[in-house]
Amino acid sequence: EIINNLVVNVIENSYGKPYIKLDEDHFRAVQSYKRENYDMIYANEPGRAILDRVVKYMMEELYERLLDDLENDRRDSPIFLHHIDYVNATHYRRDVPYEQTEPNQIVVDYIASMTDDYFIDLHARLFPDSPHKIHYMGYFD
Repeated sequence: EIINNLVVNVIENSYGKPYIKLDEDHFRAVQSYKRENYDMIYANEPGRAILDRVVKYMMEELYERLLDDLENDRRDSPIFLHHIDYVNATHYRRDVPYEQTEPNQIVVDYIASMTDDYFIDLHARLFPDSPHKIHYMGYFD
């Protein structure tokens, strides 16, 4: 609902104009969400500790693995199956095929598209023996 309202507001305030804009109320709300998110995650000592002790290493493992899969053309990797194939099937035609994009950028694009739960689950699937794990209660647990 939040994303829908923001998208509608951007369209209403930007359509036919040479810029993209939110109205003041929506802009202040986004600022408030960002501040609250920062306070709850990054400025919060337990949250910061989890990021520093666990997520940082999970990100490094996942990034290196996906980059290696991409550079070695492992077509059964999630970077192909869940990202590149999806982008190619659902997005507009490009002058340059997506897989010719700089490999680090493709990995960044893929990781940026992940929800937290997907990131955690993908890491657990690719690195079942990793000491870096987050255990959480999923939607259907």
